Amino acid sequence: MPARNTGPKLLVTGFGPFPGAPANPTEALMGTLRAEPASTFGAGALETAVLPTEFAGSWDMLRELYADFAPDIVVHFGLSLRAEAIHVERVGRNRADPDKPDAAGQMPSSGRVLGSGPDALPATLPVEEIVEKLGAAGVAAALSDDAGAYVCNATLYRSLHANAAPRVGFVHVPPVGQAGFTEARLAEAASIILSATTAKR
Repeated sequence: MPARNTGPKLLVTGFGPFPGAPANPTEALMGTLRAEPASTFGAGALETAVLPTEFAGSWDMLRELYADFAPDIVVHFGLSLRAEAIHVERVGRNRADPDKPDAAGQMPSSGRVLGSGPDALPATLPVEEIVEKLGAAGVAAALSDDAGAYVCNATLYRSLHANAAPRVGFVHVPPVGQAGFTEARLAEAASIILSATTAKR
């Protein structure tokens, strides 16, 4: 009887389109990752999801995923239109731009993600190791202390605040075609990131 893969349960998410980005490369990335066995990334189970780029809708979907899948590791991927490299976020901040509508045309009622939450929460992925491994593979990458004030940051902050998993983090990627990033290059980078998060430490 083959040995059971006892690696961690890995949840990976991307986003759909949003104003200014009719095509979101993280949506296609989820399809690529979904086609791979969990063991490719050192995981015992793999779940992928494309979240709506909506303050309310994304969290509604995530809460169901957390309840049903109970992940050990959560890696969120999102698009940064200005990025020239992979940005591995170090912190989620309790801020939300009340003047920037999401994909549903909705805007947060205040400048905060959660009214009673702390101002910032640190990501719990091995962020320095991830950037190091990306660099060693020739992938342009950097640590970031500013995940913005849009749905990406809100998703990271909410997941951290909810203690969704022992390891939670967010990675921003550039648009396809920018700074030499192709779909294949993004998939390579994602594989390195996911494998770094599941490695025993």
